[in-house]
Order: sequence, then structure tokens, then C-alpha cells
Amino acid sequence: MNRKVFVFVGVLIILAVVIVYFVQEKERMESKKFLLQYQSQNITFLKFVSSENCMYSLDEKEIEELKSLNINGIRICPLYSVGWDGKVKEDVPESRIIEMVEKAHRTGLAVFLEVNAGGKPTETGEPENRYNNPDYVDELYSIALHWAEIAEREKVEFYSPLNEPNLMFVNGNLADQWINKSQDLRQVFSGNLVLKLADIGPEKIGNISGYDYLAFDIMWSDPTYQELREHMRRAAEKGNELKERYGLKGFFFGELGAERSRVSKDTQAEIFKIFMEETWGKVDGYCFLGWSNLEFKFRDNNEAKEIIREWYAKNN
Repeated sequence: MNRKVFVFVGVLIILAVVIVYFVQEKERMESKKFLLQYQSQNITFLKFVSSENCMYSLDEKEIEELKSLNINGIRICPLYSVGWDGKVKEDVPESRIIEMVEKAHRTGLAVFLEVNAGGKPTETGEPENRYNNPDYVDELYSIALHWAEIAEREKVEFYSPLNEPNLMFVNGNLADQWINKSQDLRQVFSGNLVLKLADIGPEKIGNISGYDYLAFDIMWSDPTYQELREHMRRAAEKGNELKERYGLKGFFFGELGAERSRVSKDTQAEIFKIFMEETWGKVDGYCFLGWSNLEFKFRDNNEAKEIIREWYAKNN
């Protein structure tokens, strides 16, 4: 390569780097401007969906597909697990999660942000990690505090500091410690603070008045439909009783799903239908799990999606 060609190529490379820099800088400035202008939405009835791994492309095609379900928000999770040294480690870069939050807000969707420290779900959907030491209460609280500050800055609408603490901790005492301590996050986060429990939670739930919302996660994976109807009635009754007792803003279903390795598409759709038939008008919202190709997937189930679409189109 002669000298002129070498110089020419060098100039092109420099120009390319400069162009990329200014494009990225423009995007950063636009993102910052949007963040300053964005006002947290006053969502009083949640019509949400979620992916198990809480990762979305949020490109134009996916946004169109999501909005066709008549949703008003999505659940996004910072993901954590226990490393080889016993410390809780970040599984997805923080910047990626923040980018998703901002993308969702730019498309008009509210955000339910939730720290999930269960690691990769096992084949049955159970968490890979469970916590058996009081030190983890403090370690997970530090992580939750960090994300509460981010949630406040990003004007997130709903924030759960830990997914299903009654399942994440190996005993009720540790779960109670977490529930009590995490209510202090109200001093940092001014949006809706959510306590989200596996199934209908423990038999006894202490004072949760520091939260704004209570949520139950119901997974159902067999065609025992009458039993499911009774379970959903009990869930709605218990959730609303706790809502009234502690003066909460609301109670909703934070995850609703059916394991596709155990049920057909038809059964999954029927389960979704029963979820709605037994609780519509009795709760303050829903979040269907399975916007993915993973264990609880419904994205490939047109009948299940149509049920969500039709019910979400109703006036609550």
C-alpha cells in the first residue's frame, strides 16, 4: 500500500470513528432529554406481560406485537445469582436493564422493575438459588437499594425490591426479616413499592403497610380447572383482605403462567381464561408470564394471546 492510499484509509477510519462518536453522543443527549421530560404514568390498573428472563428486543416489530395485546406496561428484571465465592453477582449488565426501561418508557409503556436473584430458572421454573444466611438479607438489600435509586431516577412506575422473598429465602424467619427491612426503601423510591410473593404467600403475613401494592404469582400446569377456580378465588380474597388491613393502594397478580412442558397450548389458553373469569373486577391488575421461548411461553400461542387481548381491552 503506497503512502497516499495509506493516508486516505487512515482519514476514512478517523471520519468513521468521529461519526460514530457524534451519533452515540446525540443518542445519549436525546435519552437524557427524554428522561428529564418523562413523567411517571399514573397506572391504577396493570395490564402487563413479562418474559421469564425479562429480556426484550423492544424493536419496532416487538413493540407493535406487544401493544396488540392491549397492554399498558411490561415487567423488567435486573438478574442476579450466587457466584463461586458465595457472593451475589450481576448476571445482566446494569446498562442493558436501564436501556430497556428507557426504551419501554419511550414507547409509552409503564415499567414494573423487579430484582430477581434466583439465578437461571430450573426446568421446573424453580429458582436456581435460594438464600439460607442472614447476611444475604443485608447483601440483597444493598442491591435493592441501588436499584431503588435507579428506579427513582428513571421514574419507574412500580418497583419490587426482590422477586418472591418467601421462595428466595429458605425459611420464613429470613423472609420476614427481608419484608420488614425492604419497606425502608420507601425513603428512596417515591413510586409504587411492591411486595410480590410466590403463590398466595405464607399463611401469616405481618405488617406490610410500608408497601403500596401486594402481588401474588400463580403458576398452574395441569387441567384441574375446578381446583384452579377455587384457588384463584382464595387468592383474590386473601390479597384483598391484606390490601384492606394494611391500607395498600392495590393488589394484583404479578405473574400468571402455565408450564408448557406440562400442558398443551389449548390447556394453557383455558388456564389463562380461568385466571380472568374468576378474578376480573376483584383485583387491580395482571402480569402474564411467558413473553419468551422459555418454560412458560405463550408468545407462540395465538389462542392464549387472544384471551389476554380480549380481557385487556375491557374497562376495568
